[in-house]
Amino acid sequence: MATSKAKKSGQLTALTEKFKGAQGVAFVNFNLATVEEVQAVRRDLRSKGMSYTVIKKTLMAIAARDAGICEFDSDNLEGSVAVIVSSDDAIAPASAIKDMKKKYSLPKKKIVKFDFAGAIFEGAFLSAAETAILADTPSREESIAKILGALRSGPQKLHGILNSGLQRPYNVLKNADKFATA
Repeated sequence: MATSKAKKSGQLTALTEKFKGAQGVAFVNFNLATVEEVQAVRRDLRSKGMSYTVIKKTLMAIAARDAGICEFDSDNLEGSVAVIVSSDDAIAPASAIKDMKKKYSLPKKKIVKFDFAGAIFEGAFLSAAETAILADTPSREESIAKILGALRSGPQKLHGILNSGLQRPYNVLKNADKFATA
């Protein structure tokens, strides 16, 4: 059944507004997913502060252009594609696709129900392969935790080295007078 122009216009306006407030945008291919799986994914993403929208690919490209985040050709997206938008984290949508791919794939049958279709990152359209690399990037919080861990472990290790390194000469000097009188 064809979608009316009024409905398309409403969908376009809603997606453009989502894109204007977006930090992260990723496109997911859901060719083999069931309706129940898509609904479960949508609920999970909503609980994480993201949205999952199924809309025509040409409308996705127009909304991205109108929002001023990126210009791309809708032909770059293949198959049945949905868009995941996060207003908080630039990498979260791509990471969510990575998690969906793990959770809903059937490796023995070589069936992947959700897969990377592309993403918009820092004003550029990324291919599916580039989106997979983006998904492996640690989030901002993970990066800060790693930096703090490295900064914290450095002084601790230095203290341990200095403490053990100075302990031996201290013991030698402390016991030197015992051997000097003998």
